[in-house]
Amino acid sequence: MDKRLPGIEDLPQMAALALKTAPACCAGACHDYHAVWGFLRLFGRLPAVTADDAFLTSALGAAVEAGARRALVCGSADHGLLAYVLAAFDAAGARPDVTVIDLCPTPLALCRSYAQIHGHEITTAATDALSFSADPFDLVVAHNFLNFFDPQARAALVALWARLLAPGGRIVSCTTVKPGAPERSRRFEPREAGGLADRLVTDRAASPHAGLIDESRLRELANGFAEKRESWNVTSLEALEGYFRDARLQTEAQSRENPGGMTQTSLRNKLRVGLVARHARASASQ
Repeated sequence: MDKRLPGIEDLPQMAALALKTAPACCAGACHDYHAVWGFLRLFGRLPAVTADDAFLTSALGAAVEAGARRALVCGSADHGLLAYVLAAFDAAGARPDVTVIDLCPTPLALCRSYAQIHGHEITTAATDALSFSADPFDLVVAHNFLNFFDPQARAALVALWARLLAPGGRIVSCTTVKPGAPERSRRFEPREAGGLADRLVTDRAASPHAGLIDESRLRELANGFAEKRESWNVTSLEALEGYFRDARLQTEAQSRENPGGMTQTSLRNKLRVGLVARHARASASQ
């Protein structure tokens, strides 16, 4: 684990905070997901945002250098995406105005704590992304967020991002594209769900941070996480770009090899696609 990557050094503290916060703040559907997410990352089972380090660092850095100051982080499993946004501003010596939204208060608590540790104040809102409204943003950022929405809602979300974007602003997003996948599927096959818990328990035993969570509790959360995860799949790059085109946004796509993941299913044919989008009318002059 490269501690130079944004947010990595804070993983032990953030994983422990999520475990403590989730029982009080999560609804039943997201409790196991948020409570175990930090440990999946901490124990090396899940790369999460760090799998897209090069794209996020480059795209966010370019946006800040171009003058972005008011940023929206749309959807957040933990502090990970916020860490990249704040790192881009810190690298440029710029003071940001950042808002983080998510349906659940648990990741928002982590984001506020992370920002405070690193000398920033942020705004958070526990809200459905589709009903969010605010003054325009220079930068909208999302990571593997479109996969939580069916195609109709996904189109509506991208259209909302376009409306929230200030003139000259940018949307920076990463999305997993799975060619040939069904429209909706379980994230883990049944045989993989139990295997994930076994491997995570093994990872914990080898970690210097094993004392942060009891083995039986980790297994329970990992099983619950794997059994409940479902995704609305984006099945082609053309479909992904179509959501942005229909919202009158122009995109530049960067795709790369499968970054891997937690199971053998993750090694099948797929792409992680990074998109930078701007209003089509403004793009020619930016």
